Amino acid sequence: MNLMLEDSTLREGEQSPGVAFSVEEKVTIAKMLQYIGMHALEVGTPAMGGPEEKAIRKMVGEGLKIRLIGWNRGKKSDLEASFDCGLSSVHIGLPSSDHHLDKKFKKSREWVIETMQELIGFAKGQGAWVSVSAEDSGRADIDFLVKYANAAKEAGADRIRLSDTIGVLNPFKTFDMIKRVVDNVDIPVQVHMHNDFGLATANTLAGVSAGAKHVHVTVNGLGERSGIAPLEEVMMGLKYHLGIETGIKTEGLLELCEYVAKASNRPIAANKAVVGRSMFEHESGIHVDGVLKVPDAFEPYPPELVGLQRKIVIGKHTGSGAVQYILQTQGIETNRDDLNPIVLAVRDEAVNLKRAISPTELVAIYTSIKEKG
Repeated sequence: MNLMLEDSTLREGEQSPGVAFSVEEKVTIAKMLQYIGMHALEVGTPAMGGPEEKAIRKMVGEGLKIRLIGWNRGKKSDLEASFDCGLSSVHIGLPSSDHHLDKKFKKSREWVIETMQELIGFAKGQGAWVSVSAEDSGRADIDFLVKYANAAKEAGADRIRLSDTIGVLNPFKTFDMIKRVVDNVDIPVQVHMHNDFGLATANTLAGVSAGAKHVHVTVNGLGERSGIAPLEEVMMGLKYHLGIETGIKTEGLLELCEYVAKASNRPIAANKAVVGRSMFEHESGIHVDGVLKVPDAFEPYPPELVGLQRKIVIGKHTGSGAVQYILQTQGIETNRDDLNPIVLAVRDEAVNLKRAISPTELVAIYTSIKEKG
């Protein structure tokens, strides 16, 4: 299955409250995304001018071999700003729900279709590749969505983006919505799923299952409020849940995610799926015993696949197997049957310190108990 993988860290991601990338950081992130194999980048909003425009011009000038897409409001002047920056691919953001049309824009369904078609016509007249949004599609009337998508196709759009703008969909509703549009309109559909209920990844995979050929993601799931579907989760989900080989160099995910985390001042949570440091850390005695014998007993895929390493952690739930293993890495050979006093001391110390015990601390505990006899 051919998918177009598009990252919006530089646009949607930077809309996270308080996140602001420098020009240099934007260019670096773009190059890293190109390296791992993303097909397209939504690079920002040229009409903002200033540092945003400077960064976009810089990226265009770098000669990146990846589609660079400018995001635009439903205004001709925005599109002109994109073309002035040297972009030849543009996205047009327009509403599709009555909620947005009536209350935000105070416009009709007829207005949005007419406006959309005029803007698509203008952009295609410039020789551009054109994508258009159906914003707030999660609350839109499905019959109107089909009509909207048909109107986009008729006007010459290359793609329609169905955006669950406030994250109200679930995987079942997402599947039904995407399938309805795909079955009735011959136009590539992109899924843009917000994470307000923690369902962005699941909804994205459901959309692909229903026939969406384009996915929209950000590194670490950055974006407004709780963000959109995380690149790292969607790529692994496509591979392991849907059996789709994307060509993404997953071993480069950790470096990319850590760089973006630093640049955005949004640290990666320890328990973050795919790239969190706890993904392949094992403390529980039963788990440690399992992974030391058969790694996939308690791991869904090899840590090296995403740039991580397996780590045995010594803490409150540690068993003798883990203690023996860590002591062995420190050059101390032991008999597992004699380690019960060490295990009990380790558990007490972990509770007192409310953290894991380092290998050096474990050696000190072992030495102290052995000396006491």
